Amino acid sequence: MKKIFLPILVLMVFFSCKEDDTSETNSLQGRWNLINVTCECPPVDFQIGEHVWTFNVVDNNVRVVNNPDEDLQILETGNYDFSLTDNTITILSVPYDYFFEGETLFITDQPEVDGPALEFVRN
Repeated sequence: MKKIFLPILVLMVFFSCKEDDTSETNSLQGRWNLINVTCECPPVDFQIGEHVWTFNVVDNNVRVVNNPDEDLQILETGNYDFSLTDNTITILSVPYDYFFEGETLFITDQPEVDGPALEFVRN
Protein backbone atom coordinates (compact mmCIF):
# COMPACT_ATOMS: atom_id res chain seq x y z
CA MET A 1 0.00 0.00 0.00
CA LYS A 2 2.84 2.42 0.84
CA LYS A 3 4.42 1.77 -2.58
CA ILE A 4 1.28 3.03 -4.33
CA PHE A 5 0.52 5.86 -1.92
CA LEU A 6 3.91 7.63 -2.17
CA PRO A 7 3.90 8.12 -5.99
CA ILE A 8 0.30 9.36 -5.84
CA LEU A 9 1.23 11.82 -3.09
CA VAL A 10 4.20 13.11 -5.10
CA LEU A 11 1.98 13.63 -8.17
CA MET A 12 -0.64 15.45 -6.11
CA VAL A 13 1.97 17.83 -4.69
CA PHE A 14 3.47 18.43 -8.15
CA PHE A 15 0.13 19.27 -9.78
CA SER A 16 -1.07 21.41 -6.90
CA CYS A 17 2.10 23.50 -7.14
CA LYS A 18 1.65 23.89 -10.87
CA GLU A 19 -1.90 25.19 -10.44
CA ASP A 20 -0.78 27.79 -7.90
CA ASP A 21 2.10 28.94 -10.09
CA THR A 22 1.10 32.27 -11.67
CA SER A 23 3.00 33.57 -14.64
CA GLU A 24 2.97 37.16 -15.84
CA THR A 25 0.39 36.17 -18.46
CA ASN A 26 -1.96 34.98 -15.73
CA SER A 27 -1.22 38.10 -13.69
CA LEU A 28 -2.46 40.24 -16.59
CA GLN A 29 -5.89 38.61 -16.25
CA GLY A 30 -8.53 40.81 -14.68
CA ARG A 31 -9.54 44.41 -14.14
CA TRP A 32 -6.91 47.15 -14.10
CA ASN A 33 -7.32 50.89 -13.39
CA LEU A 34 -5.20 53.35 -15.35
CA ILE A 35 -3.66 55.66 -12.75
CA ASN A 36 -0.90 57.45 -14.65
CA VAL A 37 0.31 58.15 -18.18
CA THR A 38 3.77 59.50 -18.81
CA CYS A 39 4.24 60.94 -22.29
CA GLU A 40 4.75 64.16 -24.18
CA CYS A 41 1.21 65.26 -23.42
CA PRO A 42 -0.59 67.58 -21.00
CA PRO A 43 -0.67 66.18 -17.46
CA VAL A 44 -3.90 64.46 -16.49
CA ASP A 45 -5.16 63.68 -12.99
CA PHE A 46 -6.40 60.08 -13.13
CA GLN A 47 -8.84 58.74 -10.57
CA ILE A 48 -9.40 55.03 -9.99
CA GLY A 49 -12.43 53.92 -11.97
CA GLU A 50 -12.17 56.54 -14.73
CA HIS A 51 -10.21 54.34 -17.14
CA VAL A 52 -10.60 50.60 -16.65
CA TRP A 53 -9.00 47.92 -18.81
CA THR A 54 -10.24 44.37 -18.23
CA PHE A 55 -7.95 41.72 -19.71
CA ASN A 56 -9.19 38.25 -20.62
CA VAL A 57 -6.07 36.21 -21.43
CA VAL A 58 -8.11 33.14 -22.39
CA ASP A 59 -9.94 34.99 -25.21
CA ASN A 60 -7.06 37.45 -25.90
CA ASN A 61 -9.43 40.37 -25.48
CA VAL A 62 -9.31 43.59 -23.50
CA ARG A 63 -12.39 45.66 -22.65
CA VAL A 64 -11.59 49.37 -22.26
CA VAL A 65 -14.04 51.65 -20.45
CA ASN A 66 -13.18 55.36 -20.30
CA ASN A 67 -14.71 58.26 -18.47
CA PRO A 68 -16.36 60.18 -21.34
CA ASP A 69 -15.33 63.56 -19.91
CA GLU A 70 -11.61 62.75 -20.01
CA ASP A 71 -9.58 64.24 -22.85
CA LEU A 72 -6.68 61.77 -22.86
CA GLN A 73 -7.74 58.32 -24.01
CA ILE A 74 -5.08 55.92 -25.18
CA LEU A 75 -7.75 53.57 -26.51
CA GLU A 76 -11.38 54.51 -27.06
CA THR A 77 -14.01 52.63 -25.07
CA GLY A 78 -14.53 49.23 -26.67
CA ASN A 79 -13.27 45.67 -27.02
CA TYR A 80 -9.89 44.95 -28.54
CA ASP A 81 -8.15 41.72 -29.46
CA PHE A 82 -4.54 41.38 -28.42
CA SER A 83 -1.67 38.96 -28.74
CA LEU A 84 0.96 38.22 -26.13
CA THR A 85 4.57 37.16 -26.11
CA ASP A 86 6.81 36.96 -23.05
CA ASN A 87 6.97 40.71 -22.54
CA THR A 88 5.00 42.24 -25.42
CA ILE A 89 1.28 42.84 -25.86
CA THR A 90 0.09 43.87 -29.32
CA ILE A 91 -3.15 45.86 -29.53
CA LEU A 92 -4.37 47.32 -32.85
CA SER A 93 -1.09 46.25 -34.50
CA VAL A 94 0.95 48.30 -31.99
CA PRO A 95 3.43 46.27 -29.95
CA TYR A 96 3.71 47.48 -26.36
CA ASP A 97 6.14 46.26 -23.74
CA TYR A 98 4.44 45.18 -20.55
CA PHE A 99 5.87 44.32 -17.16
CA PHE A 100 5.00 44.23 -13.50
CA GLU A 101 6.63 46.03 -10.60
CA GLY A 102 5.08 44.60 -7.48
CA GLU A 103 1.32 44.98 -7.86
CA THR A 104 1.61 47.59 -10.63
CA LEU A 105 1.26 46.84 -14.36
CA PHE A 106 3.16 48.98 -16.85
CA ILE A 107 2.37 49.08 -20.59
CA THR A 108 4.83 51.16 -22.61
CA ASP A 109 5.46 52.15 -26.20
CA GLN A 110 9.02 53.41 -26.58
CA PRO A 111 9.03 55.76 -23.58
CA GLU A 112 12.69 56.52 -24.28
CA VAL A 113 11.51 58.58 -27.28
CA ASP A 114 8.50 60.11 -25.46
CA GLY A 115 6.09 57.28 -26.26
CA PRO A 116 3.41 56.64 -23.63
CA ALA A 117 4.05 54.72 -20.45
CA LEU A 118 0.80 53.60 -18.85
CA GLU A 119 0.61 52.62 -15.19
CA PHE A 120 -2.22 50.42 -13.84
CA VAL A 121 -3.31 49.03 -10.49
CA ARG A 122 -5.83 46.29 -9.85
CA ASN A 123 -9.35 47.16 -8.87
